[in-house]
Amino acid sequence: MIQSTHPFDDLINFMAHMAPESVVAFRPSDATIRRVQWLLEREKTRVLTGEEREELDHYLLQEDLMIIAKARAKLQIKSS
Repeated sequence: MIQSTHPFDDLINFMAHMAPESVVAFRPSDATIRRVQWLLEREKTRVLTGEEREELDHYLLQEDLMIIAKARAKLQIKSS
């Protein structure tokens, strides 16, 4: 039987082990931050279009992946 894994484990591990300090220091661009803030504010006042919802979901997924990658990178730095 093949063991189940999280679909993003390989990507997260790659980012966390490649250059842990760089992963920890990663910050989205100001343009990305402004766009996410705009989408979140728009979501509070009206229903997002399907395209806007998909875009926001992608940003939120990216954020989740980076949180996990940064945590794993910090563990790598500590164990070095």
